[in-house]
Amino acid sequence: MSVSHRYILKAIKVVTISFLIASCTRTTVPLLPTTTAAAEIPQVNPTPFVISTFEPSGVYAVVGIAEGEVLVLRNPAGITGSIIKELAYDARGIVATGNVANLGSSIWMEIQAPDGSRGWVNSLNMTEDVSQEQFCQDARAIMVLDHSLHSIQTQDGDLLSQIVNPRRGLIIRHDWWNPEVIVPADSVSGIFDGLSEMEWGLLSGGEFKIQGSFKDIILPLLEDSVLESPVPVCGELPSGTTSRPALWPTEYTSLNYFAIHRPAPEGGNTFDWRTWAFVFEYIDGQPFLTSIIHFHGDV
Repeated sequence: MSVSHRYILKAIKVVTISFLIASCTRTTVPLLPTTTAAAEIPQVNPTPFVISTFEPSGVYAVVGIAEGEVLVLRNPAGITGSIIKELAYDARGIVATGNVANLGSSIWMEIQAPDGSRGWVNSLNMTEDVSQEQFCQDARAIMVLDHSLHSIQTQDGDLLSQIVNPRRGLIIRHDWWNPEVIVPADSVSGIFDGLSEMEWGLLSGGEFKIQGSFKDIILPLLEDSVLESPVPVCGELPSGTTSRPALWPTEYTSLNYFAIHRPAPEGGNTFDWRTWAFVFEYIDGQPFLTSIIHFHGDV
């Protein structure tokens, strides 16, 4: 997946959402009302109906492996199985045979690599292979994004819990270079109310730990980007002035995303910009919000 490659979102209207991103021109179309009007919005069903869909192809891609590392294909299933082949971090076109093995808390699946090699891998390192073009035109994915933004604006944990990945939960990265913080799927409903402190990584260029609750640390950064007329782009990562380039985490190469960008104020600090990527994974052909990743100007 190339973060620099643009795709055009078709104009699609689904219940509470209306997108218009036309021919390489970003048009500001409010997805959500402003904060003052948010309380007046009626709650919406996360999946009222489907306008476009597609059947799962049975084709998979590697996920969760960073560039420079490999995914080992083994036989039999399990970490003690003999090594059959090594798959690159961005390998695609992998076919599931349909055979699975439950090994303790992990599920292994048998796959066939593009060269015909067969073996077993941890299912968490496989994701359904959906092209960027197909994702950007999927009305259901756009609907999930709309509900994601709505849940943030209204701090509705119940709504958010209905659209996050049931297998992985919600993976949050305070910065693209900082480690993943995982909120289990069954804990997402309380994410806006919980006061438990978590470690979100380190501030750039120092050893200062970023600690605090989601509400105190992450939510203000999200609200800074999504409260006022957010403009989504698909498969593109808008950025601004920064001493450290905004790079897409290579372990998410096979996943698709929308980005919400808040540019630096005109005539102000050019480093004061912010982008949030809303990352999706398909499970049985259905899109789920899987991760949110923060990018910003680094001085």
